[in-house]
Amino acid sequence: MIHNFHLRLAAGFLAMILALVGVAVLSYTTAQKLVTAGVWVAHTDEVIAELEATRNSVAVLGIEQPLTENDNFRDHVFRLERLTSDNSRQQARLLQLNLMSLDQPGASDQRSRVLSIILEMKSEEQSLLVGRASQVNKISRATLDAIAAFSIIAVLACVCGYWGTFSNLRSRERVEKALSESESRLKSLLAREQELARIDPLTTVPNRRAFYEALDKERARSLRYRRPFTIAYVDLDNFKKVNDTLGHAVGDDLLVLVAAGLRSNLRGSDYVGRLGGDEFAILLPETDATAAKLVLRKLRLRLLEEMKAHSWQVTFSIGAATFLDPPDSLDGPSAEWTTPQGSKLS
Repeated sequence: MIHNFHLRLAAGFLAMILALVGVAVLSYTTAQKLVTAGVWVAHTDEVIAELEATRNSVAVLGIEQPLTENDNFRDHVFRLERLTSDNSRQQARLLQLNLMSLDQPGASDQRSRVLSIILEMKSEEQSLLVGRASQVNKISRATLDAIAAFSIIAVLACVCGYWGTFSNLRSRERVEKALSESESRLKSLLAREQELARIDPLTTVPNRRAFYEALDKERARSLRYRRPFTIAYVDLDNFKKVNDTLGHAVGDDLLVLVAAGLRSNLRGSDYVGRLGGDEFAILLPETDATAAKLVLRKLRLRLLEEMKAHSWQVTFSIGAATFLDPPDSLDGPSAEWTTPQGSKLS
């Protein structure tokens, strides 16, 4: 998608550049043509004005006065020769004017021929003026049409580039939103999986791994603040007999009930975990040996009442150890007997 967007953007940018270059080249070329045509139009106007002045210089002479005696006429003819040097027909007509014998008095017929030649020259120049003016108009219209066409192309290129950029940004926003949502879902699923990996699926209490992670954190906290904590391990006596006589489904119900009883009869800061089988562990932060003994006796009595209510012949052995200066490793039930403060309830 990003590759296609870059191609579209590059194509739009190239089209816009080509359109602008085309407009610039066409404008420059047309400007040159217009300047040239304008020069020719101005030149033709000048020739027509000079022809008109020449005709007037002839008209003001007397009937018997020779044209060669009129300096004004000769000056006009000289300027006409210079102005029409690129026009062979006009040069031929001017040559006729110079060759005619205009120095004879009373040559009215020659005067008429001179005026006729001047009118022919003026008529041709007027025709040239019309043609050149028409050419200027055509060039101007063609230039305006080309500039309009190239301008439309440039506008379309800009619009397409903008639309492509806008569409790509919208697509990227949608993709980024989808990726963000997917990432959020993946994080949630990962967190959920990590949580499930730390929870015993049957009793929904933390499993062995989670319990010993919590125990390690409490050990570090105890070393830092010099506060006691107690670990207790709970074994279910005769649990195998319940499984064998009443079935595993009843055994599972018994384990779930024990886990619920442990959690409901302890503080929110206490930590209960199932180590496996019929063995549970309890972490009592900020609890010394005396307080732990009272809590665990009360807990054992509550659990026995639950077993009696369901007619399950199950008792509990609870071993506890209180630490003020815990060892480096507390990764197993054997640690309950590594301190003089340890005790066992049965």
